[in-house]
Amino acid sequence: MFLHKFYCFAVLASMVNPIIAADGPPDPFANPPSAAFAGQTAAPQASQSNISTDLVLSGLQGSRALVSLPDNNILVAEGSGTIQVIHSNGAITGPIGGMPPLRAGEGRILMDIAADANFAQTRRLFFAYEAETPAGVEQPIQQVASGILSRDMTRFESIQVLGNYPGRRLASTADGKLFITTTGYLEQRPEVMDLTTYTGKVLRINADGSIPEDNPYQGRANIKPEIYAIGHRDQDGIIIHPDTSELWSIEHGPFGGDELNVVRAGLDYGWPYITYGKNYDGTEIGPSQWDGVTQPLYYWFPSLAPSGLALIQQETFPDWQGSLLVGSLSPPQGRFLIRLVMDGERVVAEEHLLVELDRRVRDIAETPDGSIYVLLDSENNTDAGRVFPGEVLKLIPR
Repeated sequence: MFLHKFYCFAVLASMVNPIIAADGPPDPFANPPSAAFAGQTAAPQASQSNISTDLVLSGLQGSRALVSLPDNNILVAEGSGTIQVIHSNGAITGPIGGMPPLRAGEGRILMDIAADANFAQTRRLFFAYEAETPAGVEQPIQQVASGILSRDMTRFESIQVLGNYPGRRLASTADGKLFITTTGYLEQRPEVMDLTTYTGKVLRINADGSIPEDNPYQGRANIKPEIYAIGHRDQDGIIIHPDTSELWSIEHGPFGGDELNVVRAGLDYGWPYITYGKNYDGTEIGPSQWDGVTQPLYYWFPSLAPSGLALIQQETFPDWQGSLLVGSLSPPQGRFLIRLVMDGERVVAEEHLLVELDRRVRDIAETPDGSIYVLLDSENNTDAGRVFPGEVLKLIPR
């Protein structure tokens, strides 16, 4: 059945080759896709919230992730592998020592960190990163590991490499599982639907690195048993929903087609053949709907480049409880914080916040006491006049 689906998608792809008009490339905003159901995109604008911000931390480079801990402390991760602590009393310490075996050099080395869902008992953190490579090996080795944060929050101990996984984002569950998202860009098209690769998938392992017995492909020959779901491009924010224990994700489309999904076992989410996005020149990639392919709960066209995802559980901000907060990185569409007002799995309104800052929002975290922190990306584009350090802001209700 899988091979038949792959063949159908290959035929489908051959039918939607880009056609560029004789008078130049197509308008990338022309012919926007049609939604599969009412409310799947362009939700009405929510009532404007009245908030301000306090600067908590500055001087970051390559901002990557915020992690909220049960004691209201926050971990702040940079792409270089530096992790600092914002304590609940406002003090800042770090960097934390004892990191996994990260490669040396520049660029994005640490992709993500996530706290064990049972951190109060285990003090365990998970890491996705590029590792040291043996002599003569040119390509970096991508790994996922775990470590125990010392009580004084100065060092990670008992580092355990869980596997050579190309992790993008991580999320831990209360029953001892770890979700790992991977990327699958257009040039990797053949690999995304190939169940012998990790490309463009959601993976699921146990916290000790073993494979859960109830994974959808466990025990099947010639299939990676860690695979939980397929058909993904780049999920840059994931959470475990506290009410349902299901995995929710936001995902970068290409040109348009950013998505909000609930990721369920064994399902196909369509990429790279089924998408609400287009090629960057505005030509079509494929249809937006297809039998047997799971539809997103919500999508954006044009792209907002979503990054980071948090579900607000506390009541510090009036009317925010139950909303999703999503970061936006997009230069053409704006850089800001997005609030999605939810009714179950339906987006009923959308609000754009911090628009006046015009900063790339990389991640968001809420602490148990209801404080909300926003991680701003660093930028070093002198030609565009955009040179900023990465920063952490605390949102203040007014």
